[in-house]
Amino acid sequence: MKKVVVIGDVIEDIIVISSGERKANTDNSSTIKSTPGGSGANFAVWLSSLSVETDLIARVSFKDSESLASYFKSVKVMPHLQEDPDLETGKIVVLVEGNQRTFFTDRAANKNLAKPQLPACDLLYISGYSILSLGKDQTRELITQAKQAGSLVAVDPGSASFIQDFGTRDFLAAIAGADIIFPNEDEYLLLSSSQSLTALFPEIVVTKGEQGAEVVGIAHVDAKRVDVVDPTGAGDAFAAKYIAERLSGSSPIEALEFANDFAALAVTSPGGQPS
Repeated sequence: MKKVVVIGDVIEDIIVISSGERKANTDNSSTIKSTPGGSGANFAVWLSSLSVETDLIARVSFKDSESLASYFKSVKVMPHLQEDPDLETGKIVVLVEGNQRTFFTDRAANKNLAKPQLPACDLLYISGYSILSLGKDQTRELITQAKQAGSLVAVDPGSASFIQDFGTRDFLAAIAGADIIFPNEDEYLLLSSSQSLTALFPEIVVTKGEQGAEVVGIAHVDAKRVDVVDPTGAGDAFAAKYIAERLSGSSPIEALEFANDFAALAVTSPGGQPS
């Protein structure tokens, strides 16, 4: 069995699914659900559901460490949770209005993620949010360490607004050496505005929501038509399936098609992880 080590955020997702058009200064009918989340955690749980051995490195409040470790073990993810003595576990409010989502994020303990010791693995997956905590130099050191050990490296850039805050050129310098990156369309346009990404990364997989997805320079697939309940975590599910397929020997085109189908299933139920 292939093994993947994931470095990423653990977040409590508070998902608000609006029942209609938002009205200011009054009550709005909605469905509200609190679930485990965070891009790194979501990816890890989706990947584990695909029978890939998965370790997760993240930082949480010391008060939540035991319960979260128990949760991740229950979904067959091996947790390596750093305990923060001061900050709470991260939280995010996700406002879902049709196919549109608005995020209100407090990364909290995730902001203090310390450079970890990497277990041996076939692939290292880094969530872009963690790069904000680790910084350019420590991220580069982890990628170099993984590559020297013979591991592949994949990166999900995470958020266009956070990349802008970090600095686009610094972000690209931080993830130099990655084999696969998973930007959404906004992140792809932002990152490619300063440098040609095809010169930096062998595999660039761009997710485009209702416009489908593509492996740049290789293939494009249209989005599947499904009844969308909640698109939260769809990109993480897509990346998990793509990685699982590539590790099992599928070509980029085959992996793209399988991942596109898998992400379509993910949006038909609420929450960012498997139901």
